[in-house]
Amino acid sequence: MKGSFLIPAALVTLIVTILVVVSCNKNNSGKPTLSLQSINTTVQANDSMRVTFKFTGGNQISNGLFWSIRNRTNVNQLTNQSGSDTINFSLPSFSGNSGQIYFSLPWNGYLNETATENDTFLFKFFVQNADTTLTSDTVFSPQIVVLYQ
Repeated sequence: MKGSFLIPAALVTLIVTILVVVSCNKNNSGKPTLSLQSINTTVQANDSMRVTFKFTGGNQISNGLFWSIRNRTNVNQLTNQSGSDTINFSLPSFSGNSGQIYFSLPWNGYLNETATENDTFLFKFFVQNADTTLTSDTVFSPQIVVLYQ
């Protein structure tokens, strides 16, 4: 009887140990995180879209890259697009594991693509470490309306 009780107890202990190891490994992946803190969803003429992000894993993204991908959702097609839909910029060197990233896109010359109607966009954002081996999850913006006047 003693032996038959030890096998299920050992099996339960093994399962619990595996779950603890898997969950610990998942939390300590070293992958940077990026989350949206604030964004203005309506951009007035001659203003800017302003976004604030919170990040963790800063030791991974110091000297890394910040990416923004624009998706215009208007029904009418553009005849002359203003700038690339994908832009990136280098993050500065810094120490610390968490902080904020402030990002701004101007109405004039980038967000205002037509003089006859409002523009509507969705954006994707993410960060990468300097050698691009680690990438945060993608952050999706709400719908952004850019007023033409």
